[in-house]
Amino acid sequence: MALDQKKLQKKRAKRDQKRRQTKPAASGLRGALSAAREWASVSKAPIVDTFVPASLFEQGIGTVWLSRRLLDGRYAVVGILVDTYCLGVKNALYKIVDAAEYSTVLAHIHGNPTESVEVQHPSCARKLVEAAVAYAKDLGFEPHADYRIARLIFGDIDADACPERFTFGKDGKPFYVNGPNDTPAIQRRILKQLERRCGQGGYHYMMMLDPDEFA
Repeated sequence: MALDQKKLQKKRAKRDQKRRQTKPAASGLRGALSAAREWASVSKAPIVDTFVPASLFEQGIGTVWLSRRLLDGRYAVVGILVDTYCLGVKNALYKIVDAAEYSTVLAHIHGNPTESVEVQHPSCARKLVEAAVAYAKDLGFEPHADYRIARLIFGDIDADACPERFTFGKDGKPFYVNGPNDTPAIQRRILKQLERRCGQGGYHYMMMLDPDEFA
């Protein structure tokens, strides 16, 4: 009987552990669905600003910004970090802010000393981002997970209305430059994928060193 009681307790403990593990996942799913619904409705609001880095294709990386004004006076803002050399969408943020905070966002965008932006037509901003995603996917790289929600701000913007053509990579080949958040494991994975997809000599790469390593 004592043995059976111990077995029963172990089963209950395992069952409770599974419940604890699945609750956060379920909560996260509900949050994602809620965000998707909210941002799907955001896509119908009037467009306010669209900015693209002036030297995006020279630098190879920069943030594309797009905002819409909601009926209640707030602003939906999306910033999509685009790597035009290799990885497509490396990061994305989406948020809804009041008018005062939106002014702060604009000040940050225009006051960034490392990235000068210019006004861009929304159709070209969408075409640029989606073309970068397609280029990276062809190499075997998926966009950042938050892009799934951030992209909803595009709504019915017609990318085909943009007459511009965008060329990705550098000197005709993918060019990987490691970012500050790219761990050695991530770097190896990316280079291995480029080797697999492009073959030896079919891509370029440059490893940026952390100054702290020499402190």
